Amino acid sequence: MNKIYVDSYNAAKELIEVAELKSGDVVVIGCSTSEVIGEKIGTSGTVDVASEIFNGISAALIEKNLYIAAQCCEHLNRAIIIEKEKADVLGLEQVCV
Repeated sequence: MNKIYVDSYNAAKELIEVAELKSGDVVVIGCSTSEVIGEKIGTSGTVDVASEIFNGISAALIEKNLYIAAQCCEHLNRAIIIEKEKADVLGLEQVCV
């Protein structure tokens, strides 16, 4: 699992650099935990893998004061969820699904 964390952290760091992201920007993440572990999309998702990915990416974003948003799966119509603090700043309406 540590490799997934490290790879996620490094990928986020590279994205931040290449995209020239600035403090306060939002980064949208969407991926399949099944595919991360080499399986067919939607067949082998695990909370452990998701946690490692999130923690790695989150650590890199926190270092640069960036916000994370997540693209949900097809079961939630690929909705985007965002941290409440940033949603409030953007004037977004809170909804429940």
